[in-house]
Amino acid sequence: MLCEQVQNRLDMVKESQKTAQAQLSELQASIEVEKVARPDSTERSISLAKLSRARQELTNLEKETAKYGACDPAKVEEKKRAVVLAKEASIRWTDNYAVLMSHFTRQHGVDPEELKKFLGVSEDYEDIL
Repeated sequence: MLCEQVQNRLDMVKESQKTAQAQLSELQASIEVEKVARPDSTERSISLAKLSRARQELTNLEKETAKYGACDPAKVEEKKRAVVLAKEASIRWTDNYAVLMSHFTRQHGVDPEELKKFLGVSEDYEDIL
């Protein structure tokens, strides 16, 4: 039983080896065909060297661009939008605070200092309106 299982696994491995060998020979044949289709010439060598330099330059430029990523116009615009949204949110909050403060002081006669203490508003609070 165990010997039979080992034999089956061995047969499977041999079959996959044959498949891999066939793929390898096909790839080698296609490489040879491509080599024949692209003969080495001085023009080709010059073009390949030019391509290599261009790729290297692109890599260097991408590294340099990454250094200045904080100055990217898209990121700067995104930060500006975030600042505007934060300011609008703070204005809404302070507006709500001002409305609440005036309502309670007028309607219920509550002392503004007590209300600030109850709401947890610190002494250094500044109204940005």
